[in-house]
Amino acid sequence: MKELRFCRSLLRFPFFALLGLGVGVLCVSFSSAYAQGVSVVVDDGEAVPPESGLNSTDAGAEDESAVISGPSAVHSGADAEADPEAFFDAEQLVPQGEMSKQGPKRVNPVLQPASKLITVRKNAGPDSTTAQLVSAERAMSLGLYDSALDMFDGLYAKNKRDPRVLMGRAVALQNLGRFEDAMRTYEELSDLDPGNVDVKVNMLGLLASKFPAIAMRRLMDLYEQNPNSVGVIAQLAVTEANLGDFESAIKHLGIAASIEPENAGHIYNMAVIADRMGQTSQAITYYEQALEVDSIYGSGRSIPRDAVYERLANIR
Repeated sequence: MKELRFCRSLLRFPFFALLGLGVGVLCVSFSSAYAQGVSVVVDDGEAVPPESGLNSTDAGAEDESAVISGPSAVHSGADAEADPEAFFDAEQLVPQGEMSKQGPKRVNPVLQPASKLITVRKNAGPDSTTAQLVSAERAMSLGLYDSALDMFDGLYAKNKRDPRVLMGRAVALQNLGRFEDAMRTYEELSDLDPGNVDVKVNMLGLLASKFPAIAMRRLMDLYEQNPNSVGVIAQLAVTEANLGDFESAIKHLGIAASIEPENAGHIYNMAVIADRMGQTSQAITYYEQALEVDSIYGSGRSIPRDAVYERLANIR
């Protein structure tokens, strides 16, 4: 029978690490720290008043209305220079039948707004810091920690005070098992940004792998200062589980799951702990809930689904 392990993700970078609880690995997943090389601006038309909210429109207002145009300009009747980045969506206003013979219909974008306006601008070249950070993060997500570390080391040589580079480098070192180097990098980041709770959580998570009792005391202090931080709560649960306090770990994971219901990792961790405690029926319920949440919000990749199915087949 394949053994389930607790899974856990460091803040800012998704990854799995073995914590040696015998049944599973606590899994805490968070969003990525880096954006892509292009920015996408979506305007859902909130600034455009709805048709029902307009009582009347005089001729002057009609002529001064905003123009939304593209390669095939569709506007309110006023001639204006076309904006190459704007396109008007009038799919519901295309004339049909006899009306189509009269040519395209001019529409007022204020009275008949577009369904959505999307503007895409490329603002980062392939050799830019942003692009290299994206590449390094992609390597991290693929588990290529050596490659990611090489990229972060190159960026670190150029700028030793970039928080994104320091965080990525620390996480890569931690995944490679280089405890002391990772801790030094976290300390550099903490000195640069002493109020960053994410950095403190990662540092204490790393400390808990060697000295769980010390990390536990510091986590309790951090939890008192940040009672609503899901990262702190989840790391506290990981440490409690490592120390054998399963009931308290499940309690804190329940709090984390209520704050972040779309994170299947919290429910999965509760399942692993319940499984470890011998509460089979409760573990099955948690495993099934974790699979459901992972399918809806995690694209089927936020928890080890194959291991869960295998475990369910053995305990049902």
